[in-house]
Amino acid sequence: MKLKLGLQTALCGAVCMSVNTGNRAIAQGIELDPGGPQMTLGIAQRFETGRNLTLDVPEQGNGSIASTILSFGLSSETPIQSLSLDAVTALRFSDLPDRGSDVDIGDSIFDFGYIRDGANAGLDLGLDFSSYDIGLFRSLNDFIDEDGVVDLPSDFGDLTGDGTRRELLFSLQMDFGRQDLVNYYFRIDTQNLDYVDQTSPDLFDTDVISGGAGIGFILSPVTTAAIDISAERYEEDNPDQTDRKTKDIVFGLSQEVTERLRLDFALGYVDIDERELISGDDSASGLIGGFGAEYDMPNGAVFFDAESELALAGRLNSFRVGRSLEVLGAELSASLGVAHTDGGKTEPIGSLTYSNEFGDNELRIFFDRDVVITDDEVFRDEYILDVGYIWGLGPSSRFGLGATQIFQDSTEVDPRVERTDLNAVYSYELESQWIINAGLNYSVRDEEGLGRATSPLAFFQIGREFAWRP
Repeated sequence: MKLKLGLQTALCGAVCMSVNTGNRAIAQGIELDPGGPQMTLGIAQRFETGRNLTLDVPEQGNGSIASTILSFGLSSETPIQSLSLDAVTALRFSDLPDRGSDVDIGDSIFDFGYIRDGANAGLDLGLDFSSYDIGLFRSLNDFIDEDGVVDLPSDFGDLTGDGTRRELLFSLQMDFGRQDLVNYYFRIDTQNLDYVDQTSPDLFDTDVISGGAGIGFILSPVTTAAIDISAERYEEDNPDQTDRKTKDIVFGLSQEVTERLRLDFALGYVDIDERELISGDDSASGLIGGFGAEYDMPNGAVFFDAESELALAGRLNSFRVGRSLEVLGAELSASLGVAHTDGGKTEPIGSLTYSNEFGDNELRIFFDRDVVITDDEVFRDEYILDVGYIWGLGPSSRFGLGATQIFQDSTEVDPRVERTDLNAVYSYELESQWIINAGLNYSVRDEEGLGRATSPLAFFQIGREFAWRP
């Protein structure tokens, strides 16, 4: 997961004009002409007050938080390379019924990325760090990915109680022979997830390192093939001292049958070996694969996807049929299918994405229901619904309403968790380029075995970003 700096969703990105409704915000983004280095410095002051700001059960009383948020950015872009560095942190003053008055360093983010595209080779390097207070209220908008879609972390259902969550991500990928008939690549990814002074009994430090290499072949102008070999090691500092190793090899083939029809085929083998001190050892191995087809229509496309995955809990087979098209100027994409797991359980899955801009107004709808494999190697049903509408009230102000609901069904190791956020935000840009945001938020968290927590919140924020070239 990559936490976004500023607002990226339709509600908070367009309404707040890039002043985040969460605690890690920067002022509005200023874009200069591309090329050469660019630096940005942002400052924002945020005040929020409400009841049960920590979403505790039993519910706590009223509290308030004041945050002074600072951000720094550095970016540079040329025809062959791009560099970006973003850092955000905050000085937070809080007065909460269960914690009293306190001053601390608030949620912090550091993102670094470097991409170089040569004529026949490429490099992609990334380093991301995030640190935040588990116990304080977090808007679901904080989990928006680069595509504007809610992307939940693997520990989302267990983020309760107090403590600090720290995550460090590193990725490196290099490829060679882009213009050749034979090309190859390798990649390395690491994740270090630490919890400090956590009170939740289900949060444990984890380390993940994975690597892979592949070789691709251009068999003809319309046919390509690839072989990918990868390995991953997952370690969790729980009472079982989980140590899991996964290795797989996959052969892929892509064929452009006609100008409209494209086919993708993948077939491979995976081996999973897990060692645990108390629960004992476990393993699984077998075939994995997938098939996809896409056919261009006069308006949009029709697509089909079939995939077979393997986990320690068993096999997961999924099938989807979908359609993407433009309707009255709006982008619409929908899919419907089924997912089948070992034990005979079959669940409907599907998705819907709708986005429409008409004048200064915008409507956005996102829905996804799926069956996923968790880090604990078990199957989990989950759905996400995210709706936002924005009114443009003039050249300097906007008003938006948003609703987000997330449901994660219970598994062998995790309880059922349901989370709902309702937002109303008003944004106004002053002539001095400072942006004011004010709004209301109502959050509900319902966890099986724990209970239901609610939190109404009101906030006010003012901020600005300065941009220049050194």
